[in-house]
Amino acid sequence: MKIRFLFLFFLCVPVVVSIFSQQSDKMMIVIIDGARHTETFGDPAHQFIPEMWGISAQGAVIDEFRNDGTTYTSRAIPALWCGAWTDIFDTVYNGSSTSYAKLPTIFEYFRKDKNVPAGDCFYVLEFIQDLWLPSFDEDYGPDYWPQFHSEGSTDSDVAEQTEWVMDNYHPHFLWVYLADVNHAGHSGNWNEYTSAIQNADQVVGQLWDKIQSDSFYQNTTTMIVTNDHGRHDDQHGGFENHGCNCEGCRHIMFLALGPNVKENYTSSQSRVLPDMAITASYILGINPASATGEVITEILNPNSVSDIEPLSMNFQLSVSPNPFDTNTKIHFTLSQTAEVSLSICDPEGIKVRSLINEIKFKGEHEILWDSRSDSGQIVKPGIYICTLQSGINNQSIKLVKLSD
Repeated sequence: MKIRFLFLFFLCVPVVVSIFSQQSDKMMIVIIDGARHTETFGDPAHQFIPEMWGISAQGAVIDEFRNDGTTYTSRAIPALWCGAWTDIFDTVYNGSSTSYAKLPTIFEYFRKDKNVPAGDCFYVLEFIQDLWLPSFDEDYGPDYWPQFHSEGSTDSDVAEQTEWVMDNYHPHFLWVYLADVNHAGHSGNWNEYTSAIQNADQVVGQLWDKIQSDSFYQNTTTMIVTNDHGRHDDQHGGFENHGCNCEGCRHIMFLALGPNVKENYTSSQSRVLPDMAITASYILGINPASATGEVITEILNPNSVSDIEPLSMNFQLSVSPNPFDTNTKIHFTLSQTAEVSLSICDPEGIKVRSLINEIKFKGEHEILWDSRSDSGQIVKPGIYICTLQSGINNQSIKLVKLSD
């Protein structure tokens, strides 16, 4: 009979963690529905996005940003909201048939963590009779939904309404949804599709100019522009539709601007759709507790990070099962957002596997180790050391692998 042990250590240590200063306490997220990467930043001539290409010198572009889940709007928009791929449920709300996200959204995290009214968190989009809804999560839910502002019928209308909201409410958080590119793509008319991209590009330039000309937003606002999905590439049916796993559907654009973002920077590191909301949350200083993405640290300006401060944190580290045969789950809890690394070493201290090396939000985390080394080989039976580290502080736990 195999005896299984659970090693649990609790250690209160000072942890070094980087925290954003309040240079950027406002956020505007612009979603251009259905623009294919080959017609945006994937076009060497940038012929359809002259405005975004021009202002990109003030910020950062990610070349390898992708929808890593379902390339349909009905699933990708909730994933952008939630910072995770979430289940969607049909419902009837206020007499209308619609759907809602299972997981909490960035709107709910923002309003609850900041303790602000709906008027400080707006979702601006064209008029839609049956709006998709955020979550009904018992810890968040309708009490923390954004103020929906659904007016007009074109992207230009949405731009006008966004400026009206900014002038009349000055919210700290704005989510702007532009639908025309997707509509035009489905028409099958190439000129309509590319014209819609050009118009969306003008809207982004117009809103960035508005941010920079309004003393409330100037130099204190981050703008992120991305897509929910692309469109079929030429080998899978062309630009008219989307929804498969082809490169055209998955490959999307990502542009970030603001005081916390590097200038004139292009990243080739691979990033995925849920990372957007995680990064926005990190900049805003809120905790997206149920999100699964990662902070896109490579685009963030080190000069916008405040001095490193020692904080008191409880590391709670455990593994199960232990001993194990193939897979083991590593659990840890952080009482503060921190940049952490989690690694596996052999008894001689030689690193076998680096599991994470990134910023993690406070709360509970679970990592599965599949008994493989960084080279992809299954490790031999024996004793291994799992180490969680932040700054100069670390905690280790012994792992025992029983057999191949």
